Amino acid sequence: MAGALLVGTAARAWMVATQAPVFYAVDVLFDTLGWNLATGKGFTLDGATPSAHVGPTYPALLGLFYAIVGHRPEWTPVLHAVLDVATTVFVFYAARLVFGPAPAVLAAGFVYLYPAYWTYDLRLRSETALTCLVTAWLWASVRGRLTGRVEHAALCGMLGGLAILCKPTTIPIAVLLGAVMLLEARHDPLAWRRVAVYAVCVLVLVTPWTVRNLRAFGTLVPVSSGAGVGLWMGSDAESGGSWPMSPELEARIWGTAGIAPLAYPHVMYEVAVDRELGRKGWTRITADPGQYVRLTLARVVHFWVGNRLYLFNSDRGPADGLNRDAAERGWPVALYSLAKRLLLVPLLLLLGCVGAWRLRARWRELMPFYVFPLGLMLGYVPFSVEAGRYVLPVLPCVVVLATVVLVHVGPHLRQGKA
Repeated sequence: MAGALLVGTAARAWMVATQAPVFYAVDVLFDTLGWNLATGKGFTLDGATPSAHVGPTYPALLGLFYAIVGHRPEWTPVLHAVLDVATTVFVFYAARLVFGPAPAVLAAGFVYLYPAYWTYDLRLRSETALTCLVTAWLWASVRGRLTGRVEHAALCGMLGGLAILCKPTTIPIAVLLGAVMLLEARHDPLAWRRVAVYAVCVLVLVTPWTVRNLRAFGTLVPVSSGAGVGLWMGSDAESGGSWPMSPELEARIWGTAGIAPLAYPHVMYEVAVDRELGRKGWTRITADPGQYVRLTLARVVHFWVGNRLYLFNSDRGPADGLNRDAAERGWPVALYSLAKRLLLVPLLLLLGCVGAWRLRARWRELMPFYVFPLGLMLGYVPFSVEAGRYVLPVLPCVVVLATVVLVHVGPHLRQGKA
């Protein structure tokens, strides 16, 4: 794994040295919140009005970083690289607990080398922090199931609470974990204590923020706004609620919602606007529930693999997308990018599914590796998905199951013993 850390760190350093950071509206949003927190202006975008555009975990982390180094958003790749190392460590320990050192080393090294992680380090996005929190949560969950100790259930709950405060799309993970613990508690009276401790630790972290939002906005916003936006986008037949989409299409969708042209970036995440979009989205869903079900099922595929525009980088097919990408970034990068989208991720998914099937006799022990991907997917697909980055927090679960196939099951398959 030392070699992977060396190569992965060199790749991150190369990206920082050669690629100028590009900050889009979301990046500016996080930067503004982080700097306002660092300078004592609170969780606001304008220094006065409370914000609920995003959860507080990542802006608070940025605020702490800025308090130490000053307002240096260009230095955040260093922070993200540290989080990547922590993610790698948690992947290693989670995998080692159930599979031993060889798959753990391979899985951790692959995660640290996986290009999407170190290319996202240049962006002010919450996925890097969320990936670290989710893998730490995964490790705590696996450890807690193996030891049965109450303090591990408490750690699992606290990490779950922090992940929820980073992105509420992780709420289904927390619910599914709690449901699994409840079902298992039927056979173990002492397990009720672990279930209660887990639930209390999650709520102790999340509830104060929910109360803050209730006081600030006069309506229930458990973590952040966005559910209404998701229902509106996710029920739109033209886009399917999946990014990437053309700027023209997105502008047209906001136009049909009655909020275009946008007065400023992320106006759709203002609580009042989000609530109105949610009502409009729900009306559209109830008018044609079958269409919404079809769109949601399509987003299951888009969550893991991507929509047509993501896969081909063009709505005119792979040849057009490849030629355009090569003209912009060169043929080596363009060919690698196409291979990653069309081959690498599908291959990982296939190997992960094979691993889950071959290890089905250990399904109780391996439950967290199934619950986390399923939970995060359920947090996204009813609303909208963005190919690539949304799956990053749970991709390590797939990687671990895939590497088990390569390290343990693969040789047995070749010998006809598995």
